[in-house]
Amino acid sequence: MLKLPTNRKLANLESALAAARTYAEWCDLARQHDELSGGNQWKASVDSQYFDANQILARYRRMQDCMNKGDYEELLFTLNEGIHGNMAGMGNALLYSRARLGTKQLIVDFVELISRALRALLDAPDAVISNERKRNFFRRASHCFGRSALSMSGGAGLIYFHHGVVDALLQENLLPSVLSGSSAGSWVCAQIGTLSDEELKGYFAAKRYEGRFFNAWELLRARSGDTVAGARDDMIDSFVGSMTFEEAYEHTGRHINISVAPHEKHQKSRLMNAMTAPNVTIRSAVKASSSPSGLAPPVQLEAKDSQGRLKPYLPGRLWVDGSTADDLPLKRLARLYGVNHFVVSMINPAGLLYNLELNHKNQESLFRSLKRLYFTALKESVSNIRRWSSEQSLLGQLDFALGGLYQVLDQSYVGDINISLHIKHLRLRNLLYQYNSDDEIQQIYHAGQAASWPKLEQIRMASLISKEIDACLEKLEVDAIKQDGAALAFNHPIL
Repeated sequence: MLKLPTNRKLANLESALAAARTYAEWCDLARQHDELSGGNQWKASVDSQYFDANQILARYRRMQDCMNKGDYEELLFTLNEGIHGNMAGMGNALLYSRARLGTKQLIVDFVELISRALRALLDAPDAVISNERKRNFFRRASHCFGRSALSMSGGAGLIYFHHGVVDALLQENLLPSVLSGSSAGSWVCAQIGTLSDEELKGYFAAKRYEGRFFNAWELLRARSGDTVAGARDDMIDSFVGSMTFEEAYEHTGRHINISVAPHEKHQKSRLMNAMTAPNVTIRSAVKASSSPSGLAPPVQLEAKDSQGRLKPYLPGRLWVDGSTADDLPLKRLARLYGVNHFVVSMINPAGLLYNLELNHKNQESLFRSLKRLYFTALKESVSNIRRWSSEQSLLGQLDFALGGLYQVLDQSYVGDINISLHIKHLRLRNLLYQYNSDDEIQQIYHAGQAASWPKLEQIRMASLISKEIDACLEKLEVDAIKQDGAALAFNHPIL
């Protein structure tokens, strides 16, 4: 039997990877590709220009020695020296570009060893490491190490890509507990934040927004919002109800954040969540975040008072599409939750064009430089025209439109790990919720899954330690509450 040349086999595997329908199938093909391309040998080798393997190896051996000896004091000291996701450069994204599945085995082993070391420290005898010392350590570690967040951009009818991304993360238990969404992303964010893990299983795979909200002609015609806003509001009410951000957090434990932009010229955008706006209803924030200025009416936010009655929130203030001002509120998430690692699901056309890359690696540097130059020049041009138009009393609408365009251009659309819709799926009619069949919707949904699969191991390595820290800290805090309750009952038998 004639054997195919290696290049032909690799080409066939790459075609099969692109056509894979499940993550298990994709992983099997990726392993075959790594075996044939030399990716496995690269992963097994410790040599790399992208991280300091010697430093990682030295810390690995030291930590492993502590665990073998059961030396918890020395293990605590070693962990106190610092644990973070980019130690010695091991978080470098380029370390995930050589092999199709995973990265250097040394990095995988080191991250998994830290996870086991954290669990060993949690289970250490109280006589050796007291619970108070454990709590202090894990609190510091949680603060210093940080955590991951998922940010979902706006992108109207391309929302099904977000569905695929979320399901891919859920399947591997990698969905962060901190999430943000703008416009279309706010719909998905609201659903994730109001549904339990059990309720989310299979939810997005079968999710179809019947009626597609509106057609393209209605979008342009119904500026009063009677048709557009009515269909949209009914849809949002059907899956969110009147739940507030605080109630959602109590139900799911997830920190959901929704960006809204001000309708007034001199106001600032806001990030609605259980900390900044606990009593605001999620549905009113979603309606505001998905109200494109000029195409749908601005929205008055609502909140529940102490009696559970709905009342206007900030009466007189109106809000519109959050993606125009803060599509990816990364700085705010970092400040509120200690997030220092961002996974981005991108369907915003502006973000897709900004993040567009070429396939030929030798052209990347020049292309990126030209792209940055283009966007910088465009932003400066809009700024100059805006300064001129603001001085012309009859050009108020033009100045308003230019202000919105400048806000779009002035944003960052890049996270640490970017899962972006391929430009080939960017169709205007899909953006306007026009799908010829459910098969077309399924294609966008699957595109979200397939775009996520090559990133999952990188996300796993970036989030494993923080998830372990949070789990250990939660157990310690619960145990402390139980102990305090038992002590109270002992001192006051009548209780």
